[in-house]
Amino acid sequence: MKQSRPPLVRMYFLDEQLRNNKYPNCTSLASYFEVHRKTIQRDVEYMRDMLRAPIEYDKKKKGYFYREKWLFLPSAFLEQDEAEALKATKKVLSQYRGTPYYNEVSLALDKVLQYLPGTLGESEFFSIYSFEQPAGTHDVSHHFISLEDAIRQRLKVHVAYDAHSSGAVTERTIHPFRLHYSHGAQTWYLVAHCELRKNIRTFVVSRIKKLQLQKIHFNIPADFSVDEFLSKTFDQVVGETERTVSVRFSAYQAPWIKERQWHPSQQITEHDDGSITVHFRVSGLDAIKRWVMRYGKEAEVLEPQELRDMVRREVQDMGAVYGDSDRDGI
Repeated sequence: MKQSRPPLVRMYFLDEQLRNNKYPNCTSLASYFEVHRKTIQRDVEYMRDMLRAPIEYDKKKKGYFYREKWLFLPSAFLEQDEAEALKATKKVLSQYRGTPYYNEVSLALDKVLQYLPGTLGESEFFSIYSFEQPAGTHDVSHHFISLEDAIRQRLKVHVAYDAHSSGAVTERTIHPFRLHYSHGAQTWYLVAHCELRKNIRTFVVSRIKKLQLQKIHFNIPADFSVDEFLSKTFDQVVGETERTVSVRFSAYQAPWIKERQWHPSQQITEHDDGSITVHFRVSGLDAIKRWVMRYGKEAEVLEPQELRDMVRREVQDMGAVYGDSDRDGI
């Protein structure tokens, strides 16, 4: 009868205890993992019988030990489909150079991959799967290290920030709260209090041109929640007032809109003609306007009126650009 494989976390912990001569036993391990001692006994038997681990029991010390040096290799517990998944992870990870822990995770994967059991060759594997390579991003790994330190120690940071909205690089002091990755924008943001704007803002990490930690501590307001703050943003843009936004999409566009969760507060009303209305509770109307404009005549803002007016003005300005008058003789 084939023995079931124990969870990897328990095997890793047991191996660590054995290598460090901690002499673990079933009772101590069962207490640590909050499982029955027979479960630990099966784990030991699996490692000893199936993985050939040189585990023995010392009656005097009342615990297990390795009778000789033994290497706990990933090839001992990875199935082929799991090995393929790691290979795919390595490929996907290559798209995120310059992000937190990229080097550490990449090195760890390399160590595991060299011991993998026989799998598909790389050329064969990538004839089955392919991954789109995004446009190159600015390497800001040195910023991540400093920002991590600042967030952990709650230290103020002085930055020179390239604000695209104003087209100017401004210097300001910020209180960094959290690094946040947006899959939609495919970029890293920093949620922080800005002393210049006297408010909580999101900063694109790659637009930080200079960064210097200060030796001044800050406190996060007791009534502030980063998660709640992010739930009110749209495309990482936050405004002054949270409000309900409703956008109606045509029957043609509706199937594609329903495929994605655009915002945590999203609700969808379906209509008899196949069209849908999407509702959000957000505060960043500029970001919603840009999103709606992607879909042209297939999307109509129903509320708030302010957003409807913003889209109308944008359409009017576009009409002026694409008017009937000749441009450069064309």
